[in-house]
Amino acid sequence: MKNLLLLCVLAASHCAFAGDVFPRGDPRPFNLADELEVDATIGGYPIWHGEKKWRLYELSRSDSGGTAQSVPLGRMRVFQTENKRLVATMFVSANLAQAYSSDWTDEPCKRDDMLFKANLSGRFRDVNCVTINHLTNYGLNPTGAPTESLFALFKEQGVDVPPTMLQISFTRYSSNLRWLVVSLTVNPELMGFPREAEPKWTQSPWHKSKAFGNAEKKRFIDALAAWSLQFAKQMDVAFDKSPQAFTSISSWRAISDSKPGTTGATGERPKVSLD
Repeated sequence: MKNLLLLCVLAASHCAFAGDVFPRGDPRPFNLADELEVDATIGGYPIWHGEKKWRLYELSRSDSGGTAQSVPLGRMRVFQTENKRLVATMFVSANLAQAYSSDWTDEPCKRDDMLFKANLSGRFRDVNCVTINHLTNYGLNPTGAPTESLFALFKEQGVDVPPTMLQISFTRYSSNLRWLVVSLTVNPELMGFPREAEPKWTQSPWHKSKAFGNAEKKRFIDALAAWSLQFAKQMDVAFDKSPQAFTSISSWRAISDSKPGTTGATGERPKVSLD
């Protein structure tokens, strides 16, 4: 009887951490660096699970402003490490309820000073935007309790964080205040590129004014843009809450033909400490 009771408790525990990360509209409990389940969703929308090595560092809820109706939004942040190096982080935000008779007014595809951008819908109230940008001084001054805790963990466990990262952002929203945003920040050093420590964004070798003049960077950016466009097309499928929306999207590191170096072998991840 005790063994049966234990099995029931374990089964209930598993069920509590499966499915949506915002059950009943509120974030579920988690510990820093918990693994994200491969069947997890957010507000019913599917999550791109990449290499299936994401670890959680934030689940929070906020309510939208600036519109006629307030909409609850779920926020999730995850990260991936490998061989004591930061591979990527990902931010995902989605509406947890649906409102009516109102629209989002921000314009994610308005900027031009980026490495790449495309709006697959071309309509103001039905946006499917993808952009690629570079970030400098990455992790220098982390703000917010979740990010501060994450970088403290990196420091404690000796995880190397590059000062320059690339960010691919996908924004899909439409009328009735529907909203799905995915922002993937990746480490270009894992693709064989040298470390870039220039703190000024406009002077960075990854700025469009310089990166496009480097043949290796240009090839990689073009390949990353092509990968991003495929991802953006699947944002439409994800908007319909199809569980299979992102299963065809491989890791961004699969862009092997355009990298100047190699990423090295991918070993098993330790169960306790960060790999």
